[in-house]
Amino acid sequence: MASVASTPPFEPHPARDSILLEAHSRPFFPFGSPARLIGLTFLRGSEAPEKLRERLDAFARSHGRAPAPEGAKHHRHELPQGLFRWEEHTEFMTFVFLLAGDHARFDIPAADLMRDLPLPEQPGPHLASVDIAFVGKEGGETALQRLRASILSHSVVADGLAEIASDFAPDEGGFVRFVAIDHGLTERRLGALARDITEVEFYRTMALLGLPEAQRIGPVIREVEQGLAKLTAELVHRQSLQDGDALLAELTQMTARVESEIARTTFRFGATRAYAAILSDRLETLGTPAGHTAPAIASFLERRNAPAFRTCERMETNLGNLAARLTRASGLLRTRIDVELAKQNNTLLSSMSERTKLQLRLQQTVEGLSVAAISYYVVGLVGYLLKAAKEAHFLPLPLDLAIGVSVPLVVIAMALLVRRIRMMHMGHGD
Repeated sequence: MASVASTPPFEPHPARDSILLEAHSRPFFPFGSPARLIGLTFLRGSEAPEKLRERLDAFARSHGRAPAPEGAKHHRHELPQGLFRWEEHTEFMTFVFLLAGDHARFDIPAADLMRDLPLPEQPGPHLASVDIAFVGKEGGETALQRLRASILSHSVVADGLAEIASDFAPDEGGFVRFVAIDHGLTERRLGALARDITEVEFYRTMALLGLPEAQRIGPVIREVEQGLAKLTAELVHRQSLQDGDALLAELTQMTARVESEIARTTFRFGATRAYAAILSDRLETLGTPAGHTAPAIASFLERRNAPAFRTCERMETNLGNLAARLTRASGLLRTRIDVELAKQNNTLLSSMSERTKLQLRLQQTVEGLSVAAISYYVVGLVGYLLKAAKEAHFLPLPLDLAIGVSVPLVVIAMALLVRRIRMMHMGHGD
């Protein structure tokens, strides 16, 4: 794809090319009726885009055609049976064959035509097949008879210059068939109409990919909701901390399961909304019924697809609501556990306070006994000193009197010493 020139002398934004070329990323090709269009949709596989592009380029070269320009999102080239075009989307890829001549005959099943068509390698899982016959007014009735009349939808488009009909029922080869009756469209308008019809089928199918996911998670949501209701009821009656821990473990497991499903389905449900919005835009031009015997294509598809889209929307909402309820229940349970822990901590602190008081009393008792014991030994030492002083005629008092007088002095001194030591230890502790 050619690069878009920048306006001199300005430096372009890195995304300038992709932004400006987006208007031309889904072009149509003009053609005239009668013609036959076969479209195929494939989900993108796990193969690297470079490898897929190499295969598509090799397919073009094998028919003597130039490969796609570098970075192109679509490319078309001629085949012996008609025109081939591939188109790359974010999540899927489409192959379109525009056939003419004998290949455009609607009486030949598309599956039989596919056996004679040169096909590129499959890029990923096959999802949708569409078969559109573009016929003139004279061949319209015959082509319409090949659809299932009981579920036929029929619209007038392009200000009455064309009619479109389909039964939206896959035939034996898996193709959903359309008949487009041309009442005088130009080749460009016919090409645009072909693009709109193929996109209706492609985006309809892609949008419905969310339905299997919605159906899968329905039982999961019900199971978790029932478990949450039971757990909430048990939360009222079970008060112990051990019970709270068991309930919290169970609640955490439920929350992890729901969050895992949200992560798994967020992209799919978001894509369903996006594809459904695109489908609704394409159907706006197909809303006029061609008569009173069959509904318009727009009303037919809206009525048939609405339950599926609403189911996806409902399941996505239910998952979000369930996650919020689990979060509230988890907060309530954690609050209950915190309250129980606070009660236990208060009880433990009260017990520790009582033990501290007892230890203080014991310490005071021990200090008193220590003062008495130390004083007893110190008085003995003082007695020896006084005896020595008496022998040396330095003691003016009688020995027994002097020893008796020293006892209270020693006791007071020892008490002050023990108190000082205790205060020093308390100071180091701070």
